[in-house]
Amino acid sequence: MKEVLITIVIPARMASSRYPGKPLALISGIPLIEHVRRRALLADEATLVVVATCDIEIKNEVERSGGIAVMTKNTHDRCTDRIEEAIQNLPGDIIVMVQGDEPLLIPDAITALVSPLLKDKTLPIVNLLSPLESEADYSNPNIVKAACNKYGDVMYFSRSAIPLFREKVEVPIYRQSGIMAFRRDALLNFGSLAPTPFEKAESVDMFRALENNIRIKGVVVDYPTVGVDRIEDVKIVEEILIKNLIQNKLYKKICKQNESEN
Repeated sequence: MKEVLITIVIPARMASSRYPGKPLALISGIPLIEHVRRRALLADEATLVVVATCDIEIKNEVERSGGIAVMTKNTHDRCTDRIEEAIQNLPGDIIVMVQGDEPLLIPDAITALVSPLLKDKTLPIVNLLSPLESEADYSNPNIVKAACNKYGDVMYFSRSAIPLFREKVEVPIYRQSGIMAFRRDALLNFGSLAPTPFEKAESVDMFRALENNIRIKGVVVDYPTVGVDRIEDVKIVEEILIKNLIQNKLYKKICKQNESEN
């Protein structure tokens, strides 16, 4: 049977609207982009890990640390469009996107993410979801909420608090992570589609798929995924790296990984 090539692409740019320059922000002594790249390398399924960027500073940092980076246009508003451009000259049957602001990536999450694509050849896209930890998470516009149907497919995304509870019941609402996987042809198709109204309104890439009736499977993990959206998040992540045993172990592992690469 033909081996399935799984390529992880990490989109990153310096011009973040909420936190300019964050890919090179130091978190416990390591640039944010390197936390993400080195953790992606720990994923058993990864055939190739590449950073896609429009900024030479990011490319230089990645290559200085022994990684691979490719340059893309600086006109992309959506990270999904950036990786679609990047894979034009990269191998990969399944493309995993790990956004460059996910320094607490659990490598086993890649296994959970790609598994449905390996089992169901008709499935185009999978998005990793995680629990909302508090009431504040519901109203935080920096956290994209995902609403799933009873089959585990995403019905809707929103930065607003959803749903409006007329009755307080348990509902499958999760935090959307910046970690998702595409069958190669699904990503190429996605890139050929024009941006859609809800995508623009909420600034959420995956609306483009939903608005074109493209299925997105939600894979829910039982631990929170914490991204870096604001400068205040750096301290939060650093505290997690110290206090959480799993995260501390992964942090030490990527430190050793860098020593061996250099």
